[in-house]
Amino acid sequence: MKNLYLTSLFCICALINRAEAAEAPLAQPSAVEEKTAAAEPAPAVDPCGGFNYTPRLNLTTSYGKLRYSRDFDRAGLTELSRRYGLTEEGMYASGLSLIGVDWSVSLNTVARAAPDDTVCIFPTGVNVFIGFREPTVFLDKAMAENSCLYQQVLRHERQHLQVSVAALEYFLPRIRRQITGFLQNVRPRNVAGLSATDAATAAMNGEYVALIRPLVDSFKATLLYEQKKLDNTENYRRESAICRGRP
Repeated sequence: MKNLYLTSLFCICALINRAEAAEAPLAQPSAVEEKTAAAEPAPAVDPCGGFNYTPRLNLTTSYGKLRYSRDFDRAGLTELSRRYGLTEEGMYASGLSLIGVDWSVSLNTVARAAPDDTVCIFPTGVNVFIGFREPTVFLDKAMAENSCLYQQVLRHERQHLQVSVAALEYFLPRIRRQITGFLQNVRPRNVAGLSATDAATAAMNGEYVALIRPLVDSFKATLLYEQKKLDNTENYRRESAICRGRP
């Protein structure tokens, strides 16, 4: 994840003229008043609380660049499939689709001077990417390209790709709504000077990551669930019957 900074400083300068104090003696607080004041400290004032801000969400995606590979035979694909937990015991793989889910969060920020001369760092833009990384279809290199088995395996793997695309397109509007709902949950940071801008932005970025991670995890879990509807013994048996007795 990277942080993008668009930082501007709006200086708010105020000249405070202190009036001369009157020479009349001030009344001294009683012991009871002093005790009450000590027991109930005044709440801390947020120096950034007086600024209005509305971060803008920039949500982007990508299906990734699809590639095909015939680097493995059936034994190699079966081992690769088992490594990712995609093949049940007693099954083998003549084809395999691997699609990585990639996501990142970065911020645009602005700095403003607070009345107490500290600097408030605001998130003005939240850039979120959720998409696919290196989608790859593996096909058994021993299969002849003009065979029924090759065409059937290729069709099966393309179904996996279609499921992935459909799941992403279904989830993105939902994720957009959910992120929009908590954009202002991350509060601005007040810092002593502009040199601390990077650290404040990184802290706010981490808060957004923590809020968005469950949404991405839910998408991943649903995607895996939908993919397993294709990868089971019953479906394999039905697909295998298509090529039975055919070259």
